[in-house]
Amino acid sequence: MEPPRGVVPNFERPTSSTAMFLIVISVCLAVSTIAVLFRFYSRWVVLRKFELQEYLCLTSYTIYLSILIIYIRLSWNPGWFVHQWDLNMGGLMEFLRLSIPTTCMFLSLMITIKTAILVEWICIFLPNGGSQRHGFFWACHFIIWVNIIYCTVAIILVNLSCVPHEDLWNRTIMGGCCRINTAHLGQATACFAVASDTIILFIPQRIIWALNMSRRRKLGVSVVFMLGMAACAASIVRLYVTSLNSTSADLTYHLSMVQLTAVGEGACGILVLCVPTVPKAVSGMKRKGCMASLLSRARRQTQKDGPGGGDRDKNDSLSWHMGSSLDSNRMPLRLLPNINTDNLELGETMVRSTRLKAAR
Repeated sequence: MEPPRGVVPNFERPTSSTAMFLIVISVCLAVSTIAVLFRFYSRWVVLRKFELQEYLCLTSYTIYLSILIIYIRLSWNPGWFVHQWDLNMGGLMEFLRLSIPTTCMFLSLMITIKTAILVEWICIFLPNGGSQRHGFFWACHFIIWVNIIYCTVAIILVNLSCVPHEDLWNRTIMGGCCRINTAHLGQATACFAVASDTIILFIPQRIIWALNMSRRRKLGVSVVFMLGMAACAASIVRLYVTSLNSTSADLTYHLSMVQLTAVGEGACGILVLCVPTVPKAVSGMKRKGCMASLLSRARRQTQKDGPGGGDRDKNDSLSWHMGSSLDSNRMPLRLLPNINTDNLELGETMVRSTRLKAAR
């Protein structure tokens, strides 16, 4: 690609925003991994059930992780947000070659994650997992199957758009031709993503506000499910940058923006599926003493680092052996000196005392 007037190509050290891209990948990977772990703890350990949604969640996370691994590979060569005039033919071909499978993987991710979300909502909002079928049930199934059909057709069209297939990324092949404009297909896919994300976002709201709960609790539940707003925002941004890419000759730079929004959209989809299970996971961890153990360990470490921490740590170490019922809940105890317990005021606390009576 010819550079703009006055710009000198830099093939040796092209300017890029690879570091920023890697930071976004790291944050999205960390957040989505934590959310998935919470979900599996909630379903597998607390509720002791493993349903279709869990298999779809695991598949979605595996696909998402695979996409991020390929993106990390692209950060080495040629990099992200590199202008096409700063790339040689080998770097351009490598970028386009790896962009094809990630596009298909992203479409597969949209199939699994949106199906999991809608199946989960059927199980949550309909009695007996949808045995009583009404408008919400059929709306969810309609979106599920339309999404599956569209994304499957899009994957097929991407792979059959050019003959031979290698002409998708290697335009030096003699006699190759493309029958489908993949840029226009990308725009159509982005429009479909915006529409489906918006419908999925608002479809449970009427049922949520009809539940027999306090307004505050309804608002909290609604906010949890409104996490899909982030996914909608990401899909809208992807539609915008996809439109820019379809009219720009600087493919590598604008495709980097498309891929970046795909990273965010995938993470948002995983969060929408997993975040509603976090309260159940946290309450289960509290019942099993995991949270109290972690908080107590952090508290003891803080006391140990502070003034007089050694004596407090010694007392705390003794307190864990006092009282079997308290040990089960991991309640830290503190030894009190021998004092008169009449009219004792210790604020909001629990006191365990031993009274000895001498028989005459």
